[in-house]
Amino acid sequence: MKLKKALSLLLVLASLLSLMAGCSGNAAANPPTGSETAGGETTGEAEIVKESPMLTEMVSAGTIPALSERLPVAADIMVETDKTPENPQYGGTLRRNNGGEWDFGPFTEEPLFRLTEDGGVTPNVAKGYDVSEDGLTYTVYLREGMKWSDGEPFTADDVAFYYNYMLVTDADPETGKVTSGYCGTNYNWYKTVDPADDISKPAIVTVVDDYTFQIKLYSPKPLLLCNIAIDNKWMFAPKHWYQDIVAYDTSVPHWTGLEPDVLGAKGLTAVTEAEAVANAAARNARFTFADYVQLGNQLGYMYWGYADRPTLRAWVMTSEKSDQTYVFTRNPYFWKTDAQGRQLPYIDTVEMVTMDNSLYAQEMISKNLDMAAGAINDFPTYKAGEAIGNYTVTGSLPPNWTVCSIELNQSYKDDQYAELFSNIDFRHALSIAVDRNQLNEILYAGMAEPAQAAAPKGTAQYIEGAREKWIEYDPAAANALLDGIETISNDRNADGYRTFVGGANAGKAVCINLEGHEKCDSAEASALIAQYLKEIGIQLVEITNTARNTRQQKVTNGDEVMALYEEKLNVFNPAIRPDRVGANRNICTWVGKYGLEHANPKSPAPGSEMEKVVELTKQLANATTLEEAEAAGQGLLESNYENTWIIGYLSVLNSYTALSNRVQNYDPNYISCDELRFYGNAKPYTWFIAE
Repeated sequence: MKLKKALSLLLVLASLLSLMAGCSGNAAANPPTGSETAGGETTGEAEIVKESPMLTEMVSAGTIPALSERLPVAADIMVETDKTPENPQYGGTLRRNNGGEWDFGPFTEEPLFRLTEDGGVTPNVAKGYDVSEDGLTYTVYLREGMKWSDGEPFTADDVAFYYNYMLVTDADPETGKVTSGYCGTNYNWYKTVDPADDISKPAIVTVVDDYTFQIKLYSPKPLLLCNIAIDNKWMFAPKHWYQDIVAYDTSVPHWTGLEPDVLGAKGLTAVTEAEAVANAAARNARFTFADYVQLGNQLGYMYWGYADRPTLRAWVMTSEKSDQTYVFTRNPYFWKTDAQGRQLPYIDTVEMVTMDNSLYAQEMISKNLDMAAGAINDFPTYKAGEAIGNYTVTGSLPPNWTVCSIELNQSYKDDQYAELFSNIDFRHALSIAVDRNQLNEILYAGMAEPAQAAAPKGTAQYIEGAREKWIEYDPAAANALLDGIETISNDRNADGYRTFVGGANAGKAVCINLEGHEKCDSAEASALIAQYLKEIGIQLVEITNTARNTRQQKVTNGDEVMALYEEKLNVFNPAIRPDRVGANRNICTWVGKYGLEHANPKSPAPGSEMEKVVELTKQLANATTLEEAEAAGQGLLESNYENTWIIGYLSVLNSYTALSNRVQNYDPNYISCDELRFYGNAKPYTWFIAE
């Protein structure tokens, strides 16, 4: 099965080249104007209702202004021409499963730029942009009259304030090291090399006017907008809401050397970290946090899970994170319409219901839910209940590499384990020691595919033979490989395990501590894999089944996690986002502290295969041409193929969704992955409920 050819890097590059000259925010015609009566317009044939009746009632009650005052100026409204249904209906509630903050977040997300399925970018919150001839200055245009969900104006100040006072709070001019005190990780993709001193430095973002800002680089970065679309898609924040809960002092020179007015801080003075924490708690008890770091991570980075925080999304959260059901209610100021001028979204309310994953299928069959994401092992149950539940099971296609894999931390804090993990024969043995066919039958009822962690055929990242590498079950060959490793014994201890020879761990069993997490099937898979590995004298123990964020923090620290069980691993395009094959992000266990974004990154041994990974990642981060980016991305793919840094056992190429037949305008033919924001790529704000 093939992914759309849009994933081809050649098309990616062609698309980007065409966009570099500048891009209009709306190619579609503006919505029709005319007299509005009770939220509608008379065209001579039939009245077109242009807003939800619930909003019309609010206008009548005087709680919100008329539609024309809530939308941007006519020329700047974003029109979803291709997603306009023939006869949509306003209203209703969509009830679906709650897959967590990284599920409901992308579902409602509205990024500055949206990454497209062909690997290019299209303006979204932004109206358009221009790039200077030297490639150093991006001028971005916003939509005049656009408003936050609380009715306050959205301006370039909201972008510059976010970047200069929340994301990049400090930058050392001598080293280029960036400090981010509020929004989590400050990604390397904002940095370019200054030819004057050869130091990689963060971009400078400044306000031009209310609806224009500029991004200034030190050297060209042709994939900048793609990087923003993926890694900092919400490159803006409501300054008016954050101004007393973000720490800054505008009397102190900014790291850019520029004045506060052009950095988005016009009118602000000073707030300390302690004051910010206290101000947040005084505003609302739900905003009580232990310290400024936690405050920033929750309200600055994962803000979408908190009611009251203004957004630009189609629906805003109106419930609490502690509630079993999360409620999202339509945003009266949403800035998109369909081709007939109807304000989106069509659906009034989205409810995300939290329950045990095993119950969602029954809730769909009982018609208590309208939508549920189904794991492959639940597919038979969902499929069997279609007629009774009046729903349809559809499958979208993610660029999925593996659903069952192990990552060995190449920079683990125990040097003996790190040396063992770096030995390719050790990884080879762990791969061929597992009977993938049997594993498939037990975990996925035979519906998965035995495969190494590599790109599927039909994608631009496919390498002939990569998915078939080391997947044949051969415990005898695995034992022979381990017998050839001098640092571990050929004999077994009383429990049947090999031991370390010499060093601090001499005589101790070779034991891989595997980290799982609460929302995946790691426990069962780990137990099965452990049985196979015992046959070759290697002990594997799942030490925790922790909350996702807790586990992620341990991964980010770089050397706390010895090995990680991964249930999902999508790679859209490594030249655009090399997260799972490069040494840039902190989400990869296998790269450990070699990741460039660790606070204190570790340097790999000279001449080692890991050094090549780090160097390729740096080349990609500093690429000044599309050709350089392509070459670095391809190099990372080949390194993954040659070294099998991630040991994959099974792969699933489909992502299943059970959707009530009353939900209309849903097109399942979309690519589902993080870069394209999963369900967000299907644009839920254009769906409607037919009663």
